[in-house]
Amino acid sequence: MKLAARLARGLRAGDCLALVGELGSGKTTFVKGLAYGLGFKKKDYVSSPTFVILKNYPARIPIYHFDVYRLSTLNEFQGIGLEEFIGSQGICVIEWADKLEGLLPPDHVRIEFSAPRDTVRRIVVRHPSKGRGKRKNP
Repeated sequence: MKLAARLARGLRAGDCLALVGELGSGKTTFVKGLAYGLGFKKKDYVSSPTFVILKNYPARIPIYHFDVYRLSTLNEFQGIGLEEFIGSQGICVIEWADKLEGLLPPDHVRIEFSAPRDTVRRIVVRHPSKGRGKRKNP
């Protein structure tokens, strides 16, 4: 959560974060920290939107939290309206984003999660090689 809160300081409207990792690797907990870092004080309200696909958190910059775990076809991906949110006035955070590889914007930030042990999480943040102007690094 602390890493996500720090990362939040460098984000701006229109950013897209692609979260990738196995079940239980920390993706949703990361989103809690991100929401908190963006001023959304109800971090206990942040939960995985697996069954509703999208949750909206009204933070300093709105957060559109997608979970595409249950989706599997191109029609399903296109049916959730993701393209309406990417590049909008909020920040898109997409869990299981590896399922959307061809649909993500070229300047998305990929965040990879792994859990080598029960109490240890490994998080790798990969910034795009070509961004939209200067990005403030966290």
